Order: sequence, then C-alpha cells, then structure tokens
Amino acid sequence: MSGINNIASLFSPTQSNSGNSGIYNLDFNTLSSIKSGSYKKLLNNYYQENSTEATEEGKTTNSNDIKTSTQKVNTTKIKDASASVIKDVKELANQKMWEKKTVVDKDGKESTDYDRDAIYKAVSKFANDYNDLIKSTGDSESATTLRTAANMVNQTKINAKVLSMAGINVKSDNTIEIDKDVLDKADIGVLKSVFGADGSIASQIQSSTSRINNDSVNALAKLASQGMYSKDGGYTHITGSNYNSII
Repeated sequence: MSGINNIASLFSPTQSNSGNSGIYNLDFNTLSSIKSGSYKKLLNNYYQENSTEATEEGKTTNSNDIKTSTQKVNTTKIKDASASVIKDVKELANQKMWEKKTVVDKDGKESTDYDRDAIYKAVSKFANDYNDLIKSTGDSESATTLRTAANMVNQTKINAKVLSMAGINVKSDNTIEIDKDVLDKADIGVLKSVFGADGSIASQIQSSTSRINNDSVNALAKLASQGMYSKDGGYTHITGSNYNSII
C-alpha cells in the first residue's frame, strides 16, 4: 500500500516544485494519454495542421509571384509596342518622306516622283506595331491603359473612310491591314494627311500611344517595387530613395 502511495506521489499535481521537470509534473490523466497513444496523435495532428497552413501560405505566395510576373511580361509588351508606334509615327512625319526624288522603275527608267516603296515600308511598319499594341493592351490590368486604348480604337474607326482612301482598312478585331494596290495609287495629299502632316490621324494615334507608354512605364516601376527591401536592407520603392539615403 505504501508503494502505491509512493507512485501516486510522483504524479500528484501537488508535488512540490523543486526546480526539476519531467515525470514529477505529470498526473495520472497525462500518463494515461501517453500510454494509450492519444497524446502522440494530438501532437501529430497539431504538426500536420501547421504543415498544411505553411503549404497553403506557400501556394498563396507562389500564386502572387506568378501573377506579378505575368503582369510584368504583359506590361513590358505594351511598353515596347507603344514605343515602336511612337517611333514609327515620327519617321512618317519626317518631311524627307514626302519629298520627290529621282527614282528608277523596274525597267531602269528614271523619273522624279515620291518614293512610294519607302512610304509603303514605313506604313507597313506602323501598321504591324499598331496591331501589336492593340493586342497587347487587351491583357493590361491598368484602367488608364484600357481606357486610352479604347479611345484610340474609336478614333481610328471614326477615320475609317479616310484611312481606306490611303489603303488602310480597319478590321473587326480593331487591328488594321494594308491594301498595297490602293496605297500605291493613293493621292499623295491623302497619304500625307493620314501619316505625315501636323494633326494627321497618325499623330492623333501617337498622342494616345504616348499616354499608354507613360502608364506602362509607371506600372512597371510599381511592380518592380513590390519587393520592398533589397538583400542589404535598402528600401527599393521608387519613392524610397530619400529613405535609402539615410540608412
């Protein structure tokens, strides 16, 4: 009987605290849980739940990383396409494009005329880059870019009749295509009013394209700043340069 009492005293919650840990702090209920295995099951369940939470958090982080990466790719495409359109319009606005030159036809005969081959190549480059811009803006998540692109498309549609006289047809998907035969025979005054003159349709497109380009540049800067701190602790947000200067 005294042996039982001695054992009970080892697991009694009233056991004096001598600074030791372990078995002296256990009661019979805890001992029973350990012996039956339920205590181990409880621990396993606890660590399994925490492992699942960590995995789910990792999935969320990974999903955010993928989304950010996709946004960067799409926005970069918009930036590059808009920059190309701006460059194309500037080249078409070059007065040398609309000056008569001495040209040689396929039979070797010389004449003074506009270099329609050079005009066609420049217009073709503009059309291709314009189409790339229209397609890329469809993947934008910027309200400003989407609104500006929509206005640009509407303006192009409004001018569809004049554009057709210059050999430019507006398609149902809002892209444009060139009818080379019409363009080659078009009145040079019409071509210049569409592509080369101040206030031309191309210059109106360039104005919208510039806004899209600015918006994409700002969007990329914002996306780049989402990793707020560099590995050396520097604050990398575009507006954080003052903060970097004092740390």
